[in-house]
Amino acid sequence: MQFPDHPFWDFSLATYGREGVADACIALQEAHGADVNILLFCAWAGRNGVRLDRAQIEAACETVRGWHEDIVRPLRSVRRRLKTAVDDAAPGALQSALRARVQKIEIDAEHIEQLRLAALADAPDFGGFGNSGNSATPPLDSAAARTNMEIYLSVLGSGAGAETDAALAAIAAAACRSENGR
Repeated sequence: MQFPDHPFWDFSLATYGREGVADACIALQEAHGADVNILLFCAWAGRNGVRLDRAQIEAACETVRGWHEDIVRPLRSVRRRLKTAVDDAAPGALQSALRARVQKIEIDAEHIEQLRLAALADAPDFGGFGNSGNSATPPLDSAAARTNMEIYLSVLGSGAGAETDAALAAIAAAACRSENGR
């Protein structure tokens, strides 16, 4: 499958791959029901100096809600289920291979979700910041990244705590690290 290039996807792969980010994202997903793609969208907007308001974040949530609930979550559930014994049979090579294929499909589904979010960022009435990810010197605004993610958690009806604060800080810091690691 060939996906169109977009700086949001590139940002997400780079950020999620940085130390501690995957664990922080999964912790927020498990504790608050957060959609990792929306967390990354909020961080990406902030990195690019864009402070999203509650209405914009709610619009982002609504844009991907059906796709995430009907496609991404069920694929994740199947992938996770394939990690364990099915019908009292320990996972073997075939089950592991199937799990790897499902994981690839899940990642493709996440990519489609991100392209839907990216279309919002590219829209002039949403700020048109989507293509600013191509800029050689983005603002790298970790405060905006964190604030955007905090607003997202409030949209979910979740409050903060020490673990949540640490996860948000880790994602915001990694999101605003330059490509050369600084």
